[in-house]
Amino acid sequence: MSSGPPVKASRTPRHDRRQELVDAALAMFVAHGVAATSVDGIVQAAGVAKGTFYLYFATKDEVVSAVAERMVTDVADRIEAVANTPGLSPLQRLLAFGQCMSEVGRERHERDLVEIFHRPENRAVHDRISERMLVQLAPAVATIIGDGIDANLFPPQEARLSAAFVLGAFTSLHQVVSNPDDLPTAVAQLDVFVLRGLGYAGEINP
Repeated sequence: MSSGPPVKASRTPRHDRRQELVDAALAMFVAHGVAATSVDGIVQAAGVAKGTFYLYFATKDEVVSAVAERMVTDVADRIEAVANTPGLSPLQRLLAFGQCMSEVGRERHERDLVEIFHRPENRAVHDRISERMLVQLAPAVATIIGDGIDANLFPPQEARLSAAFVLGAFTSLHQVVSNPDDLPTAVAQLDVFVLRGLGYAGEINP
């Protein structure tokens, strides 16, 4: 009788099985780090046969990219939720962008994923996910800028174009700042850069 991990029934829809493998990989990355996690560990955590893993991912690097993609999407979802929070001023909503970005990389597995995500060989994945993030967040940022214009916080401008500039600044943060300890200072500087670039002349209180 085999003493290996129990293998799940094969009736799980293909998309759900892939998500289970991504969930298992993320759990292993959190517990052990990306480098110390093996495909064997992932399939054991997922409770599937090793062959099942290779139905969805050709290599460990592919599942690493899938976990990184989920992390970026989760960050975009948090930013979008903050951007649409009622009761916050346009300034508070913009400043919250930097706060969300600065939280990425606090955990060991997040630092590993950010580093892998920005490797030259992962450029295609990086560009695809970054584009998706920009598309997802552009309407929310344009709305914030429009609200700021209406409140006379910013001078008249093309909100959609300015939103693209703002998002470009924020999404490049982890490309130029690799040490999580340096992020608060970098975010504070970025907040000033963005708000002054939008034409805000008042006091900035992050």
